[in-house]
Amino acid sequence: MRMCRFSPRSVARSALVFMLAAGTLGVPAVGGGGPAGAAEPDPTMNDAVFNRPTGSAAQQNAIFIQLARIIDRVPAGGEIQMSWFGFGVTDVTDSASTPDLPGRLLNAHQRGVRVKIILDHEQVSQRPYQRLLPVLGNDDTAASYIVHCSDQFPGADRGCIGTRRIDYTDSSVTAYNHNKFLTASSIVLNNGSTVSNVVFQGSANLGWWDANEAYNNGLTFSDATTYQAYRSYFADLRSYRHTSGGNNNYYRGTPTGSTYRAYFFPRRERSGQPVGDPATDTIVSVLDTVHSCSYDDNGTRRQTDVRVNMYSFNRPEVARRLTALRNAGCWVDVVYSEANSGVLNALGSNVQLTRCNYNVGPGRDIRTHNKYMLIDGAYDDDIVPRVFTGSHNYNVSALRQADEAMLRVMGRGIHDDYLSDFWHVRDTCRANGGAIR
Repeated sequence: MRMCRFSPRSVARSALVFMLAAGTLGVPAVGGGGPAGAAEPDPTMNDAVFNRPTGSAAQQNAIFIQLARIIDRVPAGGEIQMSWFGFGVTDVTDSASTPDLPGRLLNAHQRGVRVKIILDHEQVSQRPYQRLLPVLGNDDTAASYIVHCSDQFPGADRGCIGTRRIDYTDSSVTAYNHNKFLTASSIVLNNGSTVSNVVFQGSANLGWWDANEAYNNGLTFSDATTYQAYRSYFADLRSYRHTSGGNNNYYRGTPTGSTYRAYFFPRRERSGQPVGDPATDTIVSVLDTVHSCSYDDNGTRRQTDVRVNMYSFNRPEVARRLTALRNAGCWVDVVYSEANSGVLNALGSNVQLTRCNYNVGPGRDIRTHNKYMLIDGAYDDDIVPRVFTGSHNYNVSALRQADEAMLRVMGRGIHDDYLSDFWHVRDTCRANGGAIR
């Protein structure tokens, strides 16, 4: 079987969401020639957006709105590349004012943008894929296309790069494409300026559940090195799906020493080691780089803080490192929705732990679907705060089997924006009965 990444309700809602009325997003159609008009705000750049699943329609759809604004502003001659696990909601593919006309991605294609999309194979039954395929085609050598990871091996349950099945005590999990990113060669802002090398990395699938039953985040930025790395990764997603074995030890990372660093998975354990092998767990390595729980900040003694906001958490070695840091005097705060007994047992009693899973109505259970960690303190050889975000859950399949991307961002400003979101999610979940200890 495949590992479940969202509730069964999300599948049903995604299949129906194409019936959304005009104006859900409040983002205008392109109209036939170029980027959106000045009336619509620019997409947020070099910062994150966070949705609020119990908020207004705009707050629920904040991540979809951000994507729509990016897509609408890519000029003719530009290129969009995107890869997603869940691709069922049509808020992004349908023009808000004219939902019966070709959607945003189709508009982009028709105005001369190259639109290239790679999906997990489970999305072929969804409305967006069925709508885009007749126009974009599935020739991955063409200027535009939409393909999925199993199209070269019909019936295969696999990712594009990751193809590995892992047998557990009570189940068998197959590989999958769990990515949630978009790149744009450039976008034109309302003031006429152009921003090149645009990357959007999110935690949300493009499904209705992700908007109104889950907390998510999406980060948009411009950086030439990271943009090229995502393009190279996208090219590998395209090419490895033509091979039966993929590359189950694909792991890549961009250089250190810059604001942004990207990591791409799957990553295989060392030969002869179990899948939990800590020496090849990227998150374990990150936590091992926290070199002190107390540090000097311009004459003020401070404590190192580590915070985790995670949908799925089943790697005990990561939990053990968090507990070790707490025992060494760091502050460690974990919010999660799903965790196994190995993780819960490994998280010591001193770690503040909050489960985020509360009901707000019939069939509507709110969870965190984020996959981020915040480190504020003595890390490596500096004290610059860091955010680690992306599609990478702290579960084994994200590390060993799935096509995944994780992004590290350095800087006080971006960290504090995520910190505000962390507090909101944690405190809201605790107020709704989610406090464990």
